[in-house]
Amino acid sequence: MDELRSLCEVPTSGDTSNKYEQIQTNLVKLSLLLDTAPDLLSSEELRIYLTTILHPTHVLPAEQYPQEDSIKDGLAGDQPSWHPFHRASENALMLLHSLLSLSPPPSAARPSIAIAAITYTNLEDPWTSSTSHHLSAALRSSDPELSSAQTLMAILTTTIKPLFKSPLTPASRPPQRESTNKGSALQTPAWPRELPQAITLLSYITAHLSTDTLEDAWPLLIPPLLNIHDSMNPEHKTSASNLLSALLPKLPNGLLARTGLAPVLRDALMPDLLLLPPLTPTRYSIPLLRATYQVLITLAQISTPDNRLRTEQLDAIFRNGIVRGFTFAGENARVAEELMRQISTLVVDMRVYAVRHLGNLVQIFGTVLGDPFIGLAQGLLIATLDAVEAVVGACWVRISGYVPEMLKALTSCYWAIYGEGEGEGGVEAVDRLKKIVSILRAVMAAEKREAEMTELEENIAQADERLSGLFDSG
Repeated sequence: MDELRSLCEVPTSGDTSNKYEQIQTNLVKLSLLLDTAPDLLSSEELRIYLTTILHPTHVLPAEQYPQEDSIKDGLAGDQPSWHPFHRASENALMLLHSLLSLSPPPSAARPSIAIAAITYTNLEDPWTSSTSHHLSAALRSSDPELSSAQTLMAILTTTIKPLFKSPLTPASRPPQRESTNKGSALQTPAWPRELPQAITLLSYITAHLSTDTLEDAWPLLIPPLLNIHDSMNPEHKTSASNLLSALLPKLPNGLLARTGLAPVLRDALMPDLLLLPPLTPTRYSIPLLRATYQVLITLAQISTPDNRLRTEQLDAIFRNGIVRGFTFAGENARVAEELMRQISTLVVDMRVYAVRHLGNLVQIFGTVLGDPFIGLAQGLLIATLDAVEAVVGACWVRISGYVPEMLKALTSCYWAIYGEGEGEGGVEAVDRLKKIVSILRAVMAAEKREAEMTELEENIAQADERLSGLFDSG
């Protein structure tokens, strides 16, 4: 027993790499010891040791957030080598699996074991290797109780809740709350240091709790998600928004209305629509934009059955996100491409109510398609043509009033890619442009304005005969 105790001591001196090299050595010795004395597998001291060293806190690098894209596109800061930790965690998971295969753990110990297993469920986490990910799955399969509602609720209550200050009142109502970019956001949060796997735990718990359980669990989930979102780190904001997108559709019907939580979430999330380059590096801005639009649209869809109120929320997303986004960062091709994708999504949800934004949309399309270098940004070009088709399809009842401006944008784009028509991308784009012209022609015909459309086409072709090919689709 003394030998077991000495091997279960966590090193306190030396650098991180040396500590985990020593832990790895001790784990190998433990495996040999347990082969000769399997009764030691039932030791509580061994279980506590294994769950302790599987916690990745001590090897996390200090968070760094350089402002320049050129820096963020490389490796961030002085990342330590995770290899020693990977080796140690893999061996610890194997030993923990052996421990559980001998006898089920006491119920009081199950949450700590579940945390150790769930910590390795996300391959994007730097502490998770493909081997530890596989071992985590095997460990959870060996004891289904590790993923039970009772165990997951215990993790929320005893581990997650104490670490996050709740922005809700004792009655589970939202208080008056500062904007996400003020107040607590300026303070360094404790959770990245004390529980770096918090996002992974919350993601797993959200995915595995049923709607019935969420009736009781949501006050334990929303506060930490809002606290994570309030971080100044855009990656944390993105993770929180993605988790909210997964959680909101699972909440019991009417819960958002009963609690008044929907406006609190909207107020916290809406400013993220303007976290744009150059203040927010492009590689972080785009995932954050994608996550924010998704969660805000989801919130609009499920927070109210009233179509008018839902449309008002989508209008606010369009005004604060799309219009202002193109104003402040429209020259960034990657951001513009993402905004075009969001236009398509919003217009499909708004349907005919999107007509109130037609003026802004046509202006945006004209600016993007009129860029002489649009043919060099294939992703932006295709996303824009997708958005144009979505807008024409949803707003056909009013699009006829904007046909001249639309044709101007389409002909500008056609001229920009005319010389690239031999390439696959150019041919596809030209075909898409011709298709949109055909749709506009059909819209004008439905309003008995064929002659007006024909005149517009003839005037364009006469001004430059090279543009006549745009109208060949008939």
